[in-house]
Amino acid sequence: MSTAERPVRRALLTPPQLRLLLAAGFAFVVVKSVRAALTEQAGLVTSPAASAVVAVVLCAVLPLCRRMPVAVAAVTGAGFLLESQLWPVFIALYAVTVWRSRVVAVALTGAVFVPAAFGPYRELVNMPQVMLFPCAVLAVPLAVGLAARSQRDLTGSLARQLEHLEAANRLRDEQVRMAERARIAREMHDVLAHRLSLLVLHTGVLQRRGEAVPEPVRERLDLLRTTSAHALDDLRDLLGALRDHEGPVPLAPTADDLPALVAESERAGTRVRARTDDLAGLPAAVRLAAHRIVQEALTNARKHAPGMPVDLTVAVTGTTVAIRAENECGVAAEGAGGSRGYGLVGIAERVAALHGELTTGRAADGRFVLTAELPVPVHPVEEPPVLSGAAR
Repeated sequence: MSTAERPVRRALLTPPQLRLLLAAGFAFVVVKSVRAALTEQAGLVTSPAASAVVAVVLCAVLPLCRRMPVAVAAVTGAGFLLESQLWPVFIALYAVTVWRSRVVAVALTGAVFVPAAFGPYRELVNMPQVMLFPCAVLAVPLAVGLAARSQRDLTGSLARQLEHLEAANRLRDEQVRMAERARIAREMHDVLAHRLSLLVLHTGVLQRRGEAVPEPVRERLDLLRTTSAHALDDLRDLLGALRDHEGPVPLAPTADDLPALVAESERAGTRVRARTDDLAGLPAAVRLAAHRIVQEALTNARKHAPGMPVDLTVAVTGTTVAIRAENECGVAAEGAGGSRGYGLVGIAERVAALHGELTTGRAADGRFVLTAELPVPVHPVEEPPVLSGAAR
């Protein structure tokens, strides 16, 4: 998956909403704690005003739960055991369970629970509200915190897996792009080597006709031949290592190559309704790109939508070559290149190198459409004629 395709992860709450929710929860805890201190006679402090002050102090340390959850849990735990303040210790134990190890969370919960579960101690500090269910009360923050922690760990694990998958997809895309660039270099190597060889050959033929060529022209021809030969050697040294081990790639496609691709697809069982213009006279890079795009479109249609007919159009104008391939999408795939095919990454790299445009996707009628536009340079490269005296 490339960067443009990366899914947007949206949080359930925006930061302002989360802050508002936390403020409301904090206010609720403060109100409940102060109200309990003023209305209930529990704990060692007998004065309601002093109990309210203790409740406020315990609530005041709660904002530190994220940075110092263990210390806050210890303070609020002491407040619970001595003053029977239940809500602050609930929040603190939950924070410890979420942000610290499970061992620490269980240990702190046990340190608060064991005295509270001991009857004589509850009578000593006057804790009537946890008389009947101390275990259930103190297990709530631990259970909720463990559930939240498990959900957070699962979400983090899925996010890491997604990041690894995206990284692997980006690496694969880059490998495909590099392979396509190497293929372009190999093709250009063969094309340019062919043309430079012809240039050296014809220059040598003219040099041998010494009686018909003036001396200044002969010297220029010698310089031209030497320079061309050196350029050919340099080209072979720079790009020769990029050639396939199985053999060189073919030279620039001819006008018969597109019908050959159509015939190959039809022999494989894919009916192709083709309308193709002649590619002769176009620059080699444009011919190669058009050949590669048509090949990839037909291959993907045959692979991902077997049996579905393909409409293929290759239109050549004075400035562009327009290619369009479309077909019905198969049941398990999306047609010509409809699945995440790395061949499309390769031809996208080739089209981008020629400053063209490539689009793929479903049309309004549900058919999968691949379109490409390749600009044609104003000076097309023609094949140089072979001199009649080249063999002499």
